[in-house]
Amino acid sequence: MATTKIWKVENRLDHVMDYTTNDEKTKNDYLENGVDDYDSIRQVMMYATNADKTEKQFYTTGINCDVDSAVEEMRNAKDFWHKTDGILAFHAEQSFKENEVTPEIAHEIGVRLAEEMWGDRFQVVVSTHLNTKHLHNHFVINSVSFKDGYKYYSNFENTALLRKTSDELCEEYGLSVLEEKKCKSGINFENFYKKHIQESDYHKKVKEDLDYAIKNSYTTKDFHRILESMGYHYYYRAGKLSVRREPYKRNIRVERAFGEEYSVDNITKKILQNDYVWRPDIVPYRVMKAKFYSSKSSIKKKYKPKWIIALYYYYKFLLGFHKKNNIEYKLTPEMQKEVKKMEFYSEQIRFMCKYKLETTDAVDELKNQKLREKQVILNKRNKLYYHRNKCNKEEDKDAITKDIILVTDMLKKVKK
Repeated sequence: MATTKIWKVENRLDHVMDYTTNDEKTKNDYLENGVDDYDSIRQVMMYATNADKTEKQFYTTGINCDVDSAVEEMRNAKDFWHKTDGILAFHAEQSFKENEVTPEIAHEIGVRLAEEMWGDRFQVVVSTHLNTKHLHNHFVINSVSFKDGYKYYSNFENTALLRKTSDELCEEYGLSVLEEKKCKSGINFENFYKKHIQESDYHKKVKEDLDYAIKNSYTTKDFHRILESMGYHYYYRAGKLSVRREPYKRNIRVERAFGEEYSVDNITKKILQNDYVWRPDIVPYRVMKAKFYSSKSSIKKKYKPKWIIALYYYYKFLLGFHKKNNIEYKLTPEMQKEVKKMEFYSEQIRFMCKYKLETTDAVDELKNQKLREKQVILNKRNKLYYHRNKCNKEEDKDAITKDIILVTDMLKKVKK
């Protein structure tokens, strides 16, 4: 069983030692207003790789960087992308249950967690501390990607992903997993992640493209070729397939997002079970090729099998091995962008027709009306939050929480 948490490093961390060695302090105690300084990363790095806590740094690993020069390498990445302000790094922790894991396994899990969460784009230092009964891993993550210059954000979604990935690794190593608990809003990490995938257009599109690539492949090379032709980048880490498509900057772990049905082994089985159909090379996009003619007699005819080869395919067709050639063609990425743009404009037109908006004054009037409705709902929700904080009985708190969820749904409708 492992617990996870992550917080940002943006100022001088003079109090980080007190926090990490005193259980009575909260993680906000050491965040003071100060001057942004790379000394912040250095101090966190010194704490995370403390030799007294890691048995002479035997359990310290750098991912996409060297441990001894990690601060300088992180600084170089920021300087290269001209992003030296704001949040400097993130400090995460993974703590294990007492006497459940050995130092070697704890560190191995920590390294795998870092590789799967941040290993493709960020510099990370992983260190396993042995100075307490609960072995725990520390992660220092550069806030700026060395690969594309985009920043990492520790939002609810990423926190849920960190927790889920940690739980999956613990299950893989035969360790216990924390029971899911609901927060005040009634949403837990697992449900949030599932809901995010169900509502995400990006995830829906990726799943659709994966199904297409699997259906039209006979080997894994075909599968990879079709993914690349559709604009995807694919990676294999620890035997797991991750994909990403431009302009998105985040990889999707296929098995985690879409279930065990999309594990590497199951994808390979599906591909090998496809019936071979004699047809030209499968291309995911229907590209019209120019034809050149020198004279009427030089028109090149489409190849058609003859004699014994034609008889061979004829009997394969009769026996059910040779199915009709039904090739699915997908739009190119450029065409998909144009279709998406057209859908956006169509949605705007439907919206204007629904509210009978014919002038800019009508648009402004509707906007002000929705803002007033939004403010009324926000005030109502704030009052519910206030009453819940003042309430002492759990039953009353649960009832107020349900009302808050209903009011939040109303707010979402108004925002739409």
